[in-house]
Amino acid sequence: MRVLGISFLGNNNYRKLLLNSSTDNKTNSDFIKQPQADTVSFSGKIPSIVTPTMEDLINRTKAVDILRYNVLRLAKYDLPCPVCGRLMLDVDKFNEFENKVLETTHPDEILDCIGELKKYLHPIEKKMYSIFREERYFHPDWSLYDILRHNLPSSEKKIVQAQSKIFGEIGILSRELPPDTRKEVQNLINETFTRIFDTRETSRFSRRIFINKIKDIFIPEGVRQNLEEVFKNEYLKDKPNSKGAKTFEDIRAFIEEKMEYTISNWIYTPEQDKIIEKAVELPIARNNIDAFIVKYAKRDYKGANPDQKIALRMLSNSLATVEHIKPQFRKGATEPKNLAVECAADNNGRGSDHIIEQISENPSMLFNYPKYMGRLCKIHGMGKVEKSYITQQNKTFRDESFGILNADLSGLRQTKKKKLNKFKSDDLGITPTKNERRAARKLKLKIKSAKHKNNKI
Repeated sequence: MRVLGISFLGNNNYRKLLLNSSTDNKTNSDFIKQPQADTVSFSGKIPSIVTPTMEDLINRTKAVDILRYNVLRLAKYDLPCPVCGRLMLDVDKFNEFENKVLETTHPDEILDCIGELKKYLHPIEKKMYSIFREERYFHPDWSLYDILRHNLPSSEKKIVQAQSKIFGEIGILSRELPPDTRKEVQNLINETFTRIFDTRETSRFSRRIFINKIKDIFIPEGVRQNLEEVFKNEYLKDKPNSKGAKTFEDIRAFIEEKMEYTISNWIYTPEQDKIIEKAVELPIARNNIDAFIVKYAKRDYKGANPDQKIALRMLSNSLATVEHIKPQFRKGATEPKNLAVECAADNNGRGSDHIIEQISENPSMLFNYPKYMGRLCKIHGMGKVEKSYITQQNKTFRDESFGILNADLSGLRQTKKKKLNKFKSDDLGITPTKNERRAARKLKLKIKSAKHKNNKI
């Protein structure tokens, strides 16, 4: 679980609301029919299985696959991501790109393939594309991997400087914590310093692991002991060969999933909030060019062609994916109103977090979500998606975000009422043709003219 870190959400007040919110969600979606032409349809019902047979499971899997396929097809109409607002890459285009990349090993040809889809690149990937082009111009014999290795020393130095500054600020903030907690945080910082200053290729730092360890330290001791006891008694019964959870996050995940347990009194103090928010600022490959270079220059590609893998990574973050608005981890159903399209970077970054936490880490979502829904309205105007899908999805976003996300759907095409035709033939009420209507008007004018002449006489 990520921390809520922006003022307009009310921090702990919203977190209490989030932790105590209901997790019940009944599946009432329709079974998915085979798609026709280019229209995205969500009619029918996904079967709810009580005592499933193998055939039931196969049918349900097919229904879910068709539903996901229908949702992903929306990306082909230049749909922006509701979180970051960037264009998402259609799966078919990505597959075509992947086939082209895997057919060649020449760096320039690989860069040409990336260049064809340049508009889908995220900011860091665009910068890397420019660096690759520039370095290839001055060093034609270098591969993309050679370019990363060449820039590794300077990038690694910058990353260590940025990380050291943040770790120092966390150390200063930890002085406001109780003595025992402060000591644990400082020990973790010292251990992490040893790791980031280690020059060996196998030594790597993970921001996510560091944040999880910080959160582990902040769990109240009484809550930790009680939940660890539940974990040992229940979780290990189901998995006798399990070596146990690596972090307290695993224990929390098990309890919330299996036992529908809500940790209502697990709310971080303002001092702890500040430390977690500062840890979130640590650079990662998704938002820092030097972190990107360090990560993929040190990666073990296990015999595969590094240039091909790097090229696929350049566009993988832009790939359109299906996102559960209410995560499956939190009992979110796989039904049309709970499925949105989101870029892979934001989908992977969210994990199983509540949407409130996603907004807190991506405040631009407040402006990008209306653009996403506005584009869906235009796609509906093209006759490519049903109106009910858009309205129900907007309702799900609104309910899950407690009213924070709510788009204006006035752009949805209004259904026009059929006008009664004034010209109807006497033959069983059949509507006349255009020529018949024209002839009727001429006849009406002739009759009117004849009456006028008759009156004069």
